[in-house]
Amino acid sequence: MLNLSEAAKVSGQPKSAIWRAVNSGRLPAARTFTGDYRIDPAELHRVFPPGAELATDVSPIVSLKRDPTELERAEAASMQEQIDRLFEVGRQIRKELDDAATPNRKGLLAGTGCRRCLIIS
Repeated sequence: MLNLSEAAKVSGQPKSAIWRAVNSGRLPAARTFTGDYRIDPAELHRVFPPGAELATDVSPIVSLKRDPTELERAEAASMQEQIDRLFEVGRQIRKELDDAATPNRKGLLAGTGCRRCLIIS
């Protein structure tokens, strides 16, 4: 039985490729009480035959970034205008709420001991 490092050396694969194969279930391995993996050499050679190339299960990085089209630029500008209008509506609502929260100058406190009662004339 081989541990991950030994399996990597024997198969010529990187240790991470062996671990990924174990983690995905392609390569059966037993776990010891210390958490190490024990790999049967026959199973290792079944998954990574001797003389096989390095594992290439990692896809290459491809950039999909491109310049926006005229339609996308117009949509982005329209969305930005909507956002700006919504922020303006929010500012107006906040101002109205602040104005409503300030005591009305025309109001008089009721003389009945109720400090919260406000008579608006």
